Amino acid sequence: MSDDSDFFPDIEQDNNPLFYNTTANSAANSAHNLPQNMASATQNAQKLQESFVDFGAESLVKSSLGLSQKIKKMLANPRLNIDVILSERLGNSAVVVYLIELKVGQGQPGGDSVIVKRRYSEFKLLRDNLVKLFPTLIIPPIPEKHTLLTYLINSLDNAKELLVIDVRKRYFRKFLQDVVFDANPLLKSCPLLLKFFDPNYELSWENAINEPPVSLLPQNLLLANPNNPTDQNGLYLLLPSVAGFDVSSPDNLHLLAKINLDLHKLHNDVKVFNLKETHALELQEYENFFGDIPPQLIAFEKNVHQNIKVLADLHKLNSRNIRNLKQMIDVLIELGGNLNNFSLQIHEMVTQDNNQLSLVIEKFGSTMDSDFLNFEHFLHDHVIPEWEEPVNQFAQYYMLALQLVKFYKYKLLQYKLLYKLKFAKIQELSNSTQNQESLKHLKDLNINSPSISSAIERIESKNRAKRSLGGKKSWYGLFGGNKPTFSLPEEHLHDRLAPVSDEATAFPSPQMKSNFQHRVQHIEKELNKLDQLIGLFNDDMNKLTENLEINFQEYTTKMEKKWLVVMIDLTRAGKQLFSENLQNWTDLKA
Repeated sequence: MSDDSDFFPDIEQDNNPLFYNTTANSAANSAHNLPQNMASATQNAQKLQESFVDFGAESLVKSSLGLSQKIKKMLANPRLNIDVILSERLGNSAVVVYLIELKVGQGQPGGDSVIVKRRYSEFKLLRDNLVKLFPTLIIPPIPEKHTLLTYLINSLDNAKELLVIDVRKRYFRKFLQDVVFDANPLLKSCPLLLKFFDPNYELSWENAINEPPVSLLPQNLLLANPNNPTDQNGLYLLLPSVAGFDVSSPDNLHLLAKINLDLHKLHNDVKVFNLKETHALELQEYENFFGDIPPQLIAFEKNVHQNIKVLADLHKLNSRNIRNLKQMIDVLIELGGNLNNFSLQIHEMVTQDNNQLSLVIEKFGSTMDSDFLNFEHFLHDHVIPEWEEPVNQFAQYYMLALQLVKFYKYKLLQYKLLYKLKFAKIQELSNSTQNQESLKHLKDLNINSPSISSAIERIESKNRAKRSLGGKKSWYGLFGGNKPTFSLPEEHLHDRLAPVSDEATAFPSPQMKSNFQHRVQHIEKELNKLDQLIGLFNDDMNKLTENLEINFQEYTTKMEKKWLVVMIDLTRAGKQLFSENLQNWTDLKA
């Protein structure tokens, strides 16, 4: 019975939305402290029973809505502090959850606090869906998922596994802080982000993924509004699909400079087809025609590629420097230990009255120990978390920027295919009408030429022969075989080749005339639909380009600021290190 009493409070602790209080201390204590005796277990069991009563009450719905509004206000508060305070395992499993704390008014008795637990997979789902919801923004990165081999190695080495968890805690903290404080304000007000911080969705995160706005997203982002994928305009489903689009795959398309030249050629093709005289929507379409990529976007892509190369070299340099620092720390540890042992040996050899050498050697060893501690603190508290990891995050940021450029390229490719489809339809319509009118135009010319008259006679004979044989299709030809040849007696052929009217030549039967008119009407309907879609796509591409220009400019400015902050922090930490070491050697010299 005692086992059951201890089990149920754990369930209440993890699952009950009402467990999370408004004060920081009560939330933190409830998240970490398990009942130690029967009295506390009974008290928690009573709370569990009360919570079950509240689950069926209307007050719980109001409480949940109130908590959502509270989180929304907290995210808008400039005094908000976001931190990943702890990590813990779910029961006896290998699943690790990270405790996220939202706190306003830190250090004040009236401050609000919310704690929610999230797994790595939930962080990834949050980010993946933010990428889909905001395709024109660069969403901050999260740590990459480890391979199966790395996972097995870490599971065998507990120290490495704890190191990975600590690194992820820092990455997740930086991710959440960037999303709320340093990214576009649209992210902060996204309902999905509010649900991510809401303890009521702690055990029902799949419900949040299947609710609006995520449920409004199409399966293929290329078949949606590029600025607002939740737009339910059915015209987007008529867009041509482009194979090979994948957000995580590398960009193998041409650079924007080359694609821009293709757009200029497309612009000339539009002029050649003279669309303004053919279709009603064409004048407006031509005025809004998107035919040029801004130079800022072309230069941005080039700079991103250069920065990625620089960051790759810097990553190699950082790895070498960290390895050298660790080796130097090991040398200082060994040297300090040897000096301390040496001082003890001198102390035993020399009399108490003449022990100055032993004191100097001991002081020398103490200086080595202080330098070792200073370097170790500098490495583990500054170089790795404040320099190496941010540099890796910068590399991730630039790769994400390239993925956004890649999405833009695919939309440009889709834009070109849409016009090619329209050109093909126009050509099909032109061929359908010209084939029926060409013979009549030739006869209306009344050119006294034996060769032209002979050509007209051959065309008419061919049409009459087709009419006479058109209904006699053999199964042999239907299944891909060669058409059998028919030979008609000369008198029957003479009857078949009797002169007919121009109308009969163009349309030998009312059914064929009706089919022709139906086909022309169908092509014209398709062209009208393409005109509407192209007009919509032009507006979307102009707006998408404008949004990318603004967002890339803001991104560049923020990345420069991040670089300055990281370099200043590292320089400040290095100055502190050298000052402390210099003071140690000054004391030794004195």
